[in-house]
Amino acid sequence: MTLTGLPQFDGLPISVVERETGIPKDLLRMWERRYGFPEPARDAQGDRVYPREQVDKLRAVRRLMDQGFRPGKIIHLSAEELSRLFEARRPREAAPAVCARLESLLKGQEGHAIRDELQCQLHSQGLRSFVCDFLPPANQLVGELWARGQIEIHEEHLYTEQVTRILRETLAVLTIPQGHPKVMLTTCAGEQHVLGLLMAEALFRLSACEVLAFGADLPLTDIAQAAHKHRVDVLALSFSQAYDGAPPDTLTALRRLLPPQVELWVGGAGVQGMRPSPAGHWQILRNLHDIEPLLQDWRQRHLD
Repeated sequence: MTLTGLPQFDGLPISVVERETGIPKDLLRMWERRYGFPEPARDAQGDRVYPREQVDKLRAVRRLMDQGFRPGKIIHLSAEELSRLFEARRPREAAPAVCARLESLLKGQEGHAIRDELQCQLHSQGLRSFVCDFLPPANQLVGELWARGQIEIHEEHLYTEQVTRILRETLAVLTIPQGHPKVMLTTCAGEQHVLGLLMAEALFRLSACEVLAFGADLPLTDIAQAAHKHRVDVLALSFSQAYDGAPPDTLTALRRLLPPQVELWVGGAGVQGMRPSPAGHWQILRNLHDIEPLLQDWRQRHLD
């Protein structure tokens, strides 16, 4: 017993768990309420502390989420069942040739070299190819290395932060176009991943679209109000595999709130297995190369 009369628990605070697993604090608390897992103890100050075995299981859950599993489907499985599911679902693949040097840098100890490599790829390929052809396999590689335990979550965060900074810096010096369609970029509440938005923004701006970037994690009513106020033509949303919801349900609810003339385009790993809207309520971008054909089609329908 402690001096306060409370038992002393060993475990990791929620900030450390967030850092080690890549699962945001708010999501951990929501899972605790919704699924009954994780089950943190409380320290002498009443703060959550997580046993190591629960943290290890959370890492396994996050790995499977990166493969497209929804947390509600797997969170009650044992650690052994999660491990078998992961190994059966995703065999190790060789790194794409374009990412071979990046893989060695991620496993090394010189963090600045990762930024240098990314800058080199950007300058040699140009922004369009960097976004469409280099970053998708690079992002997949980083997720694969983390899922296999070959890099730590802080190394994944380092890579993501460097890519995010480079894209923001590059977009900051681009000429701001005023062409049509006017595109609004954001994510729905609970979706905090912004890398996909930045990649899409680069392509929209290279295609002479006026872009309004609202960042991440907006409630549906706010999204609809912003789309109406700014008279946007296209609302583009990104869903990662970590989105803890059903994208079709979210999109159906959002579609009801949007002005009828606003087109809804959705992309990201979280919607890749989703069927197209039977009534044409939204368009699914299977990859970034889909953006330009959709823009050409929009301009033919509205500007010609």
